Amino acid sequence: MKRFLLSFTFLTFLLSHLLTATAQHITHGPVTGALTASSARMYIRTDAAMPYTIEVSTQFNYTNPISFNDSTRPELDNSRIVNITGLQPYTKYYYRVMIDGNQEERSGTFTTFPEDGTKGHYILATGSCQETSNMDVFDRILEIEPLMMLHTGDFTYPSYQMNQDYPENYVPAQESWRRRYNEDRMKDMLLTVPIDYVADDDDNYNGNCAHYRTGITLDTSSGTVVNGFTLSPVPLHARENWFHSYVEYFPGYGMVDTSEGLYHSFKMGNAEFFFMDTRATADPSSEAYVYDSVANQWSFAPDSTHRIISVNQMNWLKNALTNSTADWKFLVGGVPFNKSLRRLINFGLAAQGFTFNLNGERGSGFRLAASFSDYWAGFPHQQEELLNFLESNTIKDVIFISGDTHHNVMDDGTNSGIPEMNASGLSVTNLQLAYWIDYYGQQLGQPHVGDSLWNGGGNGVNNMNFNNAFGKIEIFEDDSVQLCIIDYEGTVISCMTIVNSTVSAVEESTSSSTKFDILIYPNPSDNIFTIKLPENYFLSGKEKCRITDINGRLLSAIDMENQKGKNTFEVSVQSSPGIYLLEFNTGKKKVEKKLLVK
Repeated sequence: MKRFLLSFTFLTFLLSHLLTATAQHITHGPVTGALTASSARMYIRTDAAMPYTIEVSTQFNYTNPISFNDSTRPELDNSRIVNITGLQPYTKYYYRVMIDGNQEERSGTFTTFPEDGTKGHYILATGSCQETSNMDVFDRILEIEPLMMLHTGDFTYPSYQMNQDYPENYVPAQESWRRRYNEDRMKDMLLTVPIDYVADDDDNYNGNCAHYRTGITLDTSSGTVVNGFTLSPVPLHARENWFHSYVEYFPGYGMVDTSEGLYHSFKMGNAEFFFMDTRATADPSSEAYVYDSVANQWSFAPDSTHRIISVNQMNWLKNALTNSTADWKFLVGGVPFNKSLRRLINFGLAAQGFTFNLNGERGSGFRLAASFSDYWAGFPHQQEELLNFLESNTIKDVIFISGDTHHNVMDDGTNSGIPEMNASGLSVTNLQLAYWIDYYGQQLGQPHVGDSLWNGGGNGVNNMNFNNAFGKIEIFEDDSVQLCIIDYEGTVISCMTIVNSTVSAVEESTSSSTKFDILIYPNPSDNIFTIKLPENYFLSGKEKCRITDINGRLLSAIDMENQKGKNTFEVSVQSSPGIYLLEFNTGKKKVEKKLLVK
């Protein structure tokens, strides 16, 4: 019996020791950000302040890992952001966290960026606005294996899901980051998808982080609609707490000026991304409106000083764009740029004395107008300033990425002024904004939203898909960028392709001064391309047509004899996504075109 008791005691000790040795200490993270071609940053929070080691290796079994030692800090809510350096460009790395010599359960991977200027086939994801329990969209993001996710704000909605004093006190500000990193499904996605993030209104103080918070009032108790604004100052220390917590708890890139906002830029291959803070220094939307007490009418009349971003931030943006050598320049912000949203401001003011339900929200036409005044269209002078600057300095191939609106839509620049993807329905309800705008607008003689606002499609634009979705950004070297909206079930709602301004000048070559052009569609394509010849040319069967990779390696040669007499024919590229070359030779004329396989 004594031997049994001794054995039992020993067994209890052994089990206790093993359980202690394998206990998991990480409560939040790891979360990777600030990627470059040679470095990254990683956030980790533990259940108590303790030392740890991050091991990074190009091998899944961690052969010859690079080690980084640090400790989580009690004054940083038991968290720490570590700089990971000495990495190779465009390389997949495995990482794990070791505490007391034992590996934590939460480990993952990331791929470093290609070197600056390197042209290639790159994929990123984007989206904003997440507050409901349906987080399936993050599983779909994982499937496209993006190099990074660009999050454009409303990340868990602490402005109303937490106490109203957030972030007047620093403890709730810390808690808000724990909430973000604890989002179901997203926290697993973040183990393999690095993130960059710009805050929007509901990430901040009670709905905004500008110097003043603007509210919209609506009184219908008398039977007459009475519209107006409420304006309340945002405490300076609340703004400072928000800026400070972002730097302490988000593994982001270096900020330009954290005293007034959180804006920055980074490069990835032949693309450059400019993250703008369109909330922290925005003037109140109420300043753009004038009230006529006799007519009981509001009018929209912003002056030239009405700004969505500060003078300092605008100057930074202009200088950075002027000096950028990237083929693609992405402007990333919390709110839409689309200049045609001014139509909705005008439409709302025309109906300011009426109440209606729009996208599940009851309000007046005035409320509709005022809500769209927080966007770039509500700051027309500064919007035109940016557009004129781009045009006068011949800065081309600029694409806007935005959020906030609780739906997902796109425009190729015809209506928006700059090609724009507004991906802002990761996990929300009522993604029907475009549908209802179209429904009410056409009854009042307004043009279809697909023609006047978002010709690239999206939720409710020529469809009844109101699912949560994200944006996919796919860069094909310096040829084109394809933007797609993909819902949480994996359905592609819409796609549009932005062709580089230099492609038409460099993509074709001919052997004589007489132009001989061919049309290829769709391009990009999964693998089948249709080749359309000039109208007066029909194949003789003696032409030569071949497909190579970008290094000139022959992939296939098309038998033109079987195409004799045709003006149109198809080619197939059975290869992985990327850029390929089609060479068509009549004997007298030769044309080379690029094929984009997605």
